[in-house]
Amino acid sequence: MARNNRVSVQGDITGDIYYDILQFANQPLPFLRVYMMIKGTRDSKEVKGLRIVFYGILAELAEAYLKKGSRIEVEGHIQVRQTRDDGIVVEVVAEDVDFIRNVDYTKGRKRYAELSAAGKLNPPQEEAGANIAVVIEAWV
Repeated sequence: MARNNRVSVQGDITGDIYYDILQFANQPLPFLRVYMMIKGTRDSKEVKGLRIVFYGILAELAEAYLKKGSRIEVEGHIQVRQTRDDGIVVEVVAEDVDFIRNVDYTKGRKRYAELSAAGKLNPPQEEAGANIAVVIEAWV
């Protein structure tokens, strides 16, 4: 990733959520794609259909928590790539995600416990007395 290629966006999931397991270097790689709408300001228009992609453990966790209408904040980097049919795709590759509202905490916590039990996650370091929001970091 380029040093100055950092982006942080907040918005609502507007469409279907696509989850799949890709084969990358003969290893399974969880993949999640969502589209986000970002509200505009008086100086800018809203953005509809910003493509956000998640890979690895972050994809597995986000798939469990997210549903259409979820509001999230994503930090990551912008990626421009060519598709198989010679089209161009611009997307945000998520590295961190904060779940803000309208998320499935029951399903998400269950998936988190499953991944933790399988040894795929390092438990977050909690501050004493703090009510920690669900913040997931990508280990891709």
